[in-house]
Amino acid sequence: MPEGNTLHRLAREHNRDLSGRSVRVSSPHGYFAVPARRLDGRIFGRAEARGKHLFHHWQGDLIVHVHLGMFGWFYRHPGPPTEPRPTVRMRLTTPEVTHDLIGPPTWELVTPEKHGQILERLGPDPLDPRADPEQFRQALASTDAPIAHALLDQRIVSGVGNIYRAEALYLAGIHPLRKASSLTETEGELLWQTTRALMRRGVRQSSTATVAPEDLGQEERRAGDEAFYVYRRERCRRCGRKVRRFPLSGRTMYACAGCQPRRALRPSLRATPP
Repeated sequence: MPEGNTLHRLAREHNRDLSGRSVRVSSPHGYFAVPARRLDGRIFGRAEARGKHLFHHWQGDLIVHVHLGMFGWFYRHPGPPTEPRPTVRMRLTTPEVTHDLIGPPTWELVTPEKHGQILERLGPDPLDPRADPEQFRQALASTDAPIAHALLDQRIVSGVGNIYRAEALYLAGIHPLRKASSLTETEGELLWQTTRALMRRGVRQSSTATVAPEDLGQEERRAGDEAFYVYRRERCRRCGRKVRRFPLSGRTMYACAGCQPRRALRPSLRATPP
């Protein structure tokens, strides 16, 4: 499932291509045909990302809500529009570019009130410069769930998925099974700043690679592949210990027992945000 950095990147792309333009809207798949007719030819106002949700704001206070789920995606086609595939749920077209939405579990026309309700149930987004980290720390303090489980709860923090929870906890030196409420204020702040830094890098790089350039090997730099510290790795990138894998929250969790002890690390041993 795309993580928050991907939605923010898509929002930037849609704003660049469509904002302030009259956009042709169609639904080759057919399920979005009625809303598409209401939107067709209207001015595209702006795209907004919050966590794993994307909103398109249109002239006339019309809002399209999209959640990509596991298999949804927007495909961008520069130049004049080509014949759409029948699986396209929603097509946005200008003379210069076409964006095709395929495979989302949620794509709906919502009212401003419904838009507000969706935002209200989401936790702070690390990629939102207005987000309050204190809200994140308070939410962690209120639950005894494992911290790795809490990070996937979109009511606590929005946009974090399986990759970023594993990598942020690793870099912060926090064991994934520690109770969220056991984190100190310093640990909560470090985890927030680490998550924010990783996701910001993901927006810049258009990927979820988390490894700092100085930690990459020469061959990895040449290959340009996505690189991680513990996620889907056999051994910890830094200490070389075998990475432990175990199910948590319906996903596979990755952790290093050496770098992420069950007890809190001393302040002098904690990582700094990448």
